[in-house]
Amino acid sequence: MAEKVVHTIRMKQLGLALLLTTVLVGCQPSPDAAQDAPMGVVTPDTTPKPVQPTPSAAGPDRVSATQPLLALTSNALQLVSQPSGSTREIPFGMPQGELIGVISKVLQAEPKSVGINTECGAGPLKMASWSNGLTLVLQEKKTGNAQEWQFVGWYAGAPSGATPTLTTMAGVGIGSTRAELEGAYSVKVTQSTLGQEFSTTSGLYGLLDGTGKEAVITSLWSGMSCNFR
Repeated sequence: MAEKVVHTIRMKQLGLALLLTTVLVGCQPSPDAAQDAPMGVVTPDTTPKPVQPTPSAAGPDRVSATQPLLALTSNALQLVSQPSGSTREIPFGMPQGELIGVISKVLQAEPKSVGINTECGAGPLKMASWSNGLTLVLQEKKTGNAQEWQFVGWYAGAPSGATPTLTTMAGVGIGSTRAELEGAYSVKVTQSTLGQEFSTTSGLYGLLDGTGKEAVITSLWSGMSCNFR
């Protein structure tokens, strides 16, 4: 009887051992499963991504966002890009709508006055003036079957308030001295009914407030004008 009990106990122990072995073997990860990421953990994507170009300080977007400057020149005006210093001409002959649109955008202001002077020697001239002393001169011309006002001249006078004065690329403008003018251009000065009138070989004209080297420019123009002599 005792031997039968011992045999039964041993059989139960053997069965338990076999069960534990089976459980332990079933809990070991398979070789493939060991390479998988744990559930709930996101593996970083290490796939190379295309590099986005960094906008250059001199790129088109930056240049276009920088306000150009307006410069005076013979028989035209100039737009000066910043900071490159490259220029684009605003030529005589440009129609009124396009011209005033360009200048208003650059100066960030509409003209303070637009009117027609019918007493000019060249016939009626339209004048569009800004507070910085700039006046555009336009003349009506036939284009095809229509008449349109076109850019034919400009005049620069003293600005109102603290508005900056316009200058040429050489830095000559209202308030510049005769010495500065002659240092930048080949100049002829004569006494006329307007006063001390000067002209340059390139086509700039104006008036000085005196005869000495320290005399300053009080008016400047190019192209068609409406001066009463």
